[in-house]
Amino acid sequence: MLQRKVRAYGNFAEYVPLALIFILALELMHSQNWLLWFLGSALTIARIAHAWGVITTYGPSPGRAFGFFLTWLVYIVGAAACVYYGFAGIVHN
Repeated sequence: MLQRKVRAYGNFAEYVPLALIFILALELMHSQNWLLWFLGSALTIARIAHAWGVITTYGPSPGRAFGFFLTWLVYIVGAAACVYYGFAGIVHN
């Protein structure tokens, strides 16, 4: 059980910083508020679901899969939004 908790924490430490950098960059680029709220909320739900899945079960679980896919959705949407707002800032200046 302790090893699963350590792994859940380690996974959090590996994946959350980049997602927070996406959110920070989008905030600094004055993106839409709903987008920031969506990314932050989705990241929170994803990491809770993933940690719950890792800690409560051994091996694959629905919580773990849901958390994984939702985290990657945050990565994909965050990266695409950073590219969009980055180019929009270049074009409008």
